[in-house]
Amino acid sequence: MKETVGAVVRRMVGTHDPEYEDLVQSSLLSIVATLSGGKFRGECPGDGWAAVIARNVAVNAIRARIRERRIFTADPAGDAQTSALQVRDPALGPERLTDLRRKMAHVQRAMSAIGSDKACVVYLHDLLGYRLAEVAELLGTTLAAAQSRLVRGRRELAERIGGDW
Repeated sequence: MKETVGAVVRRMVGTHDPEYEDLVQSSLLSIVATLSGGKFRGECPGDGWAAVIARNVAVNAIRARIRERRIFTADPAGDAQTSALQVRDPALGPERLTDLRRKMAHVQRAMSAIGSDKACVVYLHDLLGYRLAEVAELLGTTLAAAQSRLVRGRRELAERIGGDW
């Protein structure tokens, strides 16, 4: 499981990142806390579940960095100033962000509805970027079964999402 967590964090931030080891350790601590709290439902194989937790820890760290950069920027004089109220990209105004959040919620509902076996394969392959052979190994299945779940999951996801895109 530690190798899986390390591989996910490495994909997300790279090994040269100063927080790499901390993110791996945070991921492992989250896994232990979830297991000891009895929150792991066992719907997905352990390595796949650990990969999702590691991905979430890494994404949260990346988001925190982005927020920090957005809030504290340097002006030409070199003084730190807050710029949280400034919109950096006018294309990402409130209406666009609301629309994106609505679409993401729709995709999350569709992913929940396609079944955990297909959703895990689609998530690991299409969102996290694992090769199909890696996905099969993480989920403890054959390459053919993983490929079948990926194709069926994508098809069912596209049907559920419909014309909203």
